[in-house]
Amino acid sequence: MKNLRVWIAAGLLCAIVLLSCFSAAAVRKSCTLLIAQTEAVLTADDPAAAIEALTEEWHRQSVLLHLFVPNQPLTELNTAILRLDALYAVQSDALPAELHGIAAALKWIRGRELTAF
Repeated sequence: MKNLRVWIAAGLLCAIVLLSCFSAAAVRKSCTLLIAQTEAVLTADDPAAAIEALTEEWHRQSVLLHLFVPNQPLTELNTAILRLDALYAVQSDALPAELHGIAAALKWIRGRELTAF
């Protein structure tokens, strides 16, 4: 009986450690992909297509990020990313600043996740 409890405790401990490692790796990968997409918009010849690709990537990656990152920074990122189409449509000078802000927020989330791990 005592041996069974030890095995259960060891199994739970391993599951917690594996989940922590998975969350750090998943957040790091998602943020890296989104940062690359953001930088692609900055250097794109056709920013409209690059913004569309960034928005689609954000919708794919945000589902996973919502599992491991608090809601506040993700809500702000969602607002900033969805605002890009409007900024491009009016040819705003704020578009590069907004993209740099998105990249900075993603780098902060990625770094915060690794320090928490």
